[in-house]
Amino acid sequence: MRPGSLTLDAFLGRRAADRRLARLTHDVPLPEARGLEFGPGDNPTPLPEGVRVATVDRALDAGSGLPDAAPIDHAWAGSGSLAAALGRDDHEPGYDFAIAAQVAQYVPNLLGWLRGIHGVLRAGGVLNLSLPDKRFMFDAARPASTLAELVEADLLGLTRPSPRQLFAHASEARAIGPERIWAGEDPAAAPRLAGAEALAHAHAEAAAALASGRYVACHCWVFTPESFLGLVAGAARLGLFPFVLNRIGATEVGGFEFYVSMRRDAEEDPEALRRLQDGAVDHLGRVLAQQRRTATLLAGR
Repeated sequence: MRPGSLTLDAFLGRRAADRRLARLTHDVPLPEARGLEFGPGDNPTPLPEGVRVATVDRALDAGSGLPDAAPIDHAWAGSGSLAAALGRDDHEPGYDFAIAAQVAQYVPNLLGWLRGIHGVLRAGGVLNLSLPDKRFMFDAARPASTLAELVEADLLGLTRPSPRQLFAHASEARAIGPERIWAGEDPAAAPRLAGAEALAHAHAEAAAALASGRYVACHCWVFTPESFLGLVAGAARLGLFPFVLNRIGATEVGGFEFYVSMRRDAEEDPEALRRLQDGAVDHLGRVLAQQRRTATLLAGR
């Protein structure tokens, strides 16, 4: 488990000036902590020297196509036991935190992935996510993911994208970026990323992946901050979401991602945990509504 590369003072200075870093490291204990980072690619989260972090991805060579990719310590497909993939002893203390920046949308079984991470955190441990807001990137024309889709993926125990997930991604991705959407362009009018033959391409891609069993990366899930909160509420009612939400940060002007922080609560009684979950969802729903009202007022000035 490698320690961070910054001095504590350097990290604190950088975090004070970098809102993204502050959100990804929300509630990470300092000066010392032990955690996990998922899918760091070539952009691992900068952390201070006293923070030890192990990296996890779907395969040990998952980032091998990137010249500056961070080495991967543990392979985990996102379903089943993360503890087993980490080689953890049942008596070993849980991790203090986990970070996943722009990763969760690629996970075929999102509920299983979240449960696996929850299972290796200590009580009070946090999972911090950044997620793409579909409205401001190439997923803009796709409908938000549904609770039915989450449940289906969980019941199937998906370890690679399903034909439906691959087809939806390949057929609907649009050739447009955040800067053009924020400038006022209609993403639904943008051409499909795969061109005029996008539907045929998507069908062939999904069929080939199914026949070969190979892993093809795609956006399995599409969210807005509000739709993500709705999915959490539904999954919690089914007993399929184990965390309590701490924070949700709306997408900033000019950006394309929002941030979510959640914790493993010490409460073990299912009814008490459900009340905490419901209270958190209700509170954060009001926070998002206030953020929308503020943004609307500022835009009108």
